[in-house]
Amino acid sequence: MTKLRTRVWSVAAVALLVAISAVAMTATEAIEQRKKEMEGVRDGMLALGAIAKKEQPFDADVVRSNAEKIAAHLEKAATLFPEGSDSGDVETAAKPEIWTDRENFDAIFASSHQAAVEMQSVTEASAFPPALGKLGNTCKSCHDLYKAAQQ
Repeated sequence: MTKLRTRVWSVAAVALLVAISAVAMTATEAIEQRKKEMEGVRDGMLALGAIAKKEQPFDADVVRSNAEKIAAHLEKAATLFPEGSDSGDVETAAKPEIWTDRENFDAIFASSHQAAVEMQSVTEASAFPPALGKLGNTCKSCHDLYKAAQQ
């Protein structure tokens, strides 16, 4: 399957999951749950960052398990931005552009998930920095465009 076809299917799957989740939860529930999922992503990234900063030694099992956690949290989080969840009874850092530029948002989110999946196969220390860079850059691009600075 070509990369484009894979990306199209990924975006379509995310869109379907978003539509399904929109029926099942309130805006406040979606905001709270997506915050929880993104905290899981953050925790995995902190563990990987410790390896990148040489605070921890490279360990392929640690990389794989954290990349798996990140991928799982991203997969779940992708379903937690239904229409109408731009505000609720709790604060959200989600910018309105998520819902006005949904196709790009979904594509970047899918790219982040794919980078986390690819990182799961990193077994050599030399392959770690580029894989982490790819994951970090996709996350950063999404945050730059779609996440408001929080106080």
